[in-house]
Amino acid sequence: MAKTKQPSKPGFFSRFLNLFLSNGKTEDLDSAKRKKEPKTFAMEWAVAIDNWKKKLRTKQVSSGVVFESPKFRLTKTNEKLFRVEGLDYSLILVTGNHLYKNKEDKWSGVLFVDEGDLNKNLTKDISSLDGLLSSLAIPKTDLFLDTNAPKEDWRIVLTWERFWKEQLVLQMKPNSMALAMLAIGEECRIFFESVATDRQKKLVRDELFYLNLGLTDQNNPYSKAKNLFGFGSALVEFGNAVNTIKERRDKEQNHGS
Repeated sequence: MAKTKQPSKPGFFSRFLNLFLSNGKTEDLDSAKRKKEPKTFAMEWAVAIDNWKKKLRTKQVSSGVVFESPKFRLTKTNEKLFRVEGLDYSLILVTGNHLYKNKEDKWSGVLFVDEGDLNKNLTKDISSLDGLLSSLAIPKTDLFLDTNAPKEDWRIVLTWERFWKEQLVLQMKPNSMALAMLAIGEECRIFFESVATDRQKKLVRDELFYLNLGLTDQNNPYSKAKNLFGFGSALVEFGNAVNTIKERRDKEQNHGS
């Protein structure tokens, strides 16, 4: 009776080669996975700042031509004021409230106001910037002024007690906090890191990571579909949070006095 031929067992060299190849594939897969994991807060921040400067053309120049083609030109006057010119139009674009010091050391810029409020307050003393902003109820925290700003721009939070600083960070969604830091800059990042808990830092670090990948809410439940171009609404959220905490702090201090 003929013997059934047994399948030959792989030799030692074949087993060694297969083991080597499989380990290599595993290492490659692990390496690929590691590349998609967040790094340290500082590293994600550095990449995000670099992406911010590269992707947002309006942030690459302080004034002058931002973009130009044979049929279109965008020119930047200041941080929130632009001129856009096309084949059949020439328009001024205003992206938000903004004040800055001009060459005569006076405040210049643009403010969105209610025309009714403007008429109502014409008889008041609005000869100073503080008087104008107060009369027209324009929160200074919305202006994000430069370093020579009146005392109540967003930096007022730096003078608060730690408890109120922590309350501000708690008010912010991680995605919006990440974008607000990118829009305002290093000073805001330093403030955040000095106050935030380890968990809050991790959440914001993850948001920076997702922003760097160009991914939003489909990958991260904390995101609200804001990418780098969504910094405007994040700044509004930050300004509103500052105003809310400021009101609560003022009320408590007045009640205690």
